[in-house]
Amino acid sequence: MKILPPEENKFETVMVDITHRCNMHCANCYLPNRHIPDMDIDRLEDCIARFPKRTNIRLVGAEPTMRSDLPEIISRIKKLGHRVVLLTNGLRLSHESYVKELRDAGLRHVYVSLNGADNDDWYERIDNLRCAEKKLKAVDNILSSRMVLNTGTILLRNVNEGAVKRVIDIVQAYEPRHALLRFKNVGALGRYDREAERKNLSMEEIQSLVANVIGCDPQLLSSYTLFKGNHEKNTRLFPVDLTSKTGKGLWIKIADWKVDSDGFIDRESTRRGRITSDFLLAPFFDDLRYGDDGF
Repeated sequence: MKILPPEENKFETVMVDITHRCNMHCANCYLPNRHIPDMDIDRLEDCIARFPKRTNIRLVGAEPTMRSDLPEIISRIKKLGHRVVLLTNGLRLSHESYVKELRDAGLRHVYVSLNGADNDDWYERIDNLRCAEKKLKAVDNILSSRMVLNTGTILLRNVNEGAVKRVIDIVQAYEPRHALLRFKNVGALGRYDREAERKNLSMEEIQSLVANVIGCDPQLLSSYTLFKGNHEKNTRLFPVDLTSKTGKGLWIKIADWKVDSDGFIDRESTRRGRITSDFLLAPFFDDLRYGDDGF
């Protein structure tokens, strides 16, 4: 695993696990260790300040909204000139005042997990919590605040395949200027549903689910592997309106998170990095496997 000092950061996107605390106990969690202390905000700022180029900083956790100083973290990173993306389960964002606080701090991009769309039975099966109302309120608050919404949905065979249509319908109803909906299968990371992973949906099956909803030939989506700057293997990135000539509107990204023979999803990624426990940079999936909180 190649480790880089902050001054040599080459990653387009850097994942920052600012806390290992969480207010949910999902069946699939890449960071289930809860005993590790929160990341030091001053050391984080010093590390990011030394990056040689503007970077997408993804604030993740467990659940980053567990930190009371999250607005300050956002503000500090924004002042350094980087783009901040918050990855969250969305429970706290069901409060309009909290979303306003984050926006006032400079947040403009939010990624919310929507494994159950608007169906509490799906959430209970996948995330061990009936939370559809809060998830939908979070989506409403984010889009009403004119922030860019990303959603993430893990698809399980014979459980929530219908979430593809429901998520698309929910977000499309807002007619967002831009939003990205992500659908993937189960990744063998951290704590995960081993039975669901054993019966994982294939990339082809996910393509068919999406194609049936947007009304196109599933094979057509195979041609979007590297479209619009998408450099990740085993992914597809495309607009819901396949005739679109702009980057605006509703987009979909589907991904196959099955591991290779060595147990990696995307080994030695050159696109997605992670700040290590000693504030250096490493490929994201490699550090998850071999870092201090690896598995």
